[in-house]
Amino acid sequence: MPKLAHCFLSTKDFTALETLLEREAYREEAFLRLLRSKLSTATVMLQEDMGPDIATIDSRIDYVIDGRQSDSRILVLGRENALSRFSLPITTLRGLALLGLLAGDTITVARPEGGVEELHLERVAFQPEADRRERLLDRPPARPEHDGPSSNAGASVIAFPGWRKPAAAATGDELPPDDDDPGPRAA
Repeated sequence: MPKLAHCFLSTKDFTALETLLEREAYREEAFLRLLRSKLSTATVMLQEDMGPDIATIDSRIDYVIDGRQSDSRILVLGRENALSRFSLPITTLRGLALLGLLAGDTITVARPEGGVEELHLERVAFQPEADRRERLLDRPPARPEHDGPSSNAGASVIAFPGWRKPAAAATGDELPPDDDDPGPRAA
């Protein structure tokens, strides 16, 4: 019987797997069994909460097949997103098996032609969710235009241009110097 590792899925990846299940008529039984198992046992997390060592869609992963053959690929959604030599679609048994694993996990899955295959996820070399978090954290905070004693560090500052008195009319009517509200004028 295949040994399944615990699975962690982002909400986006979980939705992608649900969509695959809806199209189950196009998959073999071993794939469907693994897909149903992942959907029913996965821990589903928000993308921003995914650890950097979890294999997600668009992650670059290093893995070993049956303890002998090493490979490095990018997990992609489907074959249409795949560059055969560099990617591993989650619409394949291997891609689906590795999706949601934690670096260091091993999963044993049934091969469609019979027998089993052991996949060991060595590391997640790149994960888009972790990269997005890093880019957001590395961005310097917005700087207010004025760093005086009353400024709040890290606070968002919106600067409004100062109100200016309207220019005096060409008729020579000028506003009194301390009157900022001209109001209606009598004729």
